[in-house]
Amino acid sequence: MRTTSMILAAAALCSGLPARALDVRDLPIAKAPEACPHEGPGFTRVVPGGPCMRISGRVRAEAGTPVPARPGAGLDGAARGVVSGSGRVAVDTRTQTEYGPARAYIRLGTSH
Repeated sequence: MRTTSMILAAAALCSGLPARALDVRDLPIAKAPEACPHEGPGFTRVVPGGPCMRISGRVRAEAGTPVPARPGAGLDGAARGVVSGSGRVAVDTRTQTEYGPARAYIRLGTSH
């Protein structure tokens, strides 16, 4: 079955279900994260009494003007532009345990 046919079948199935209105007054109110100044700048506590966490990262993108392609560089010999990008995200989690401070740190990144 093709994707379009599956989407149409799902839409037809859902159209027979009763519609319900959403009252925003019934939604729970989320509390703002609590700051953890003792761990350093940027650390917050999302869960009351939970670990302090800092999420950081960066994104970089570059674009340049088209330059003539070298002979044999492309199948069509057309000019190519310069486009590249990279990114990184880091999560630093800290908490106090009965054995002392515990820390978990992970950094993921990519380029081009």
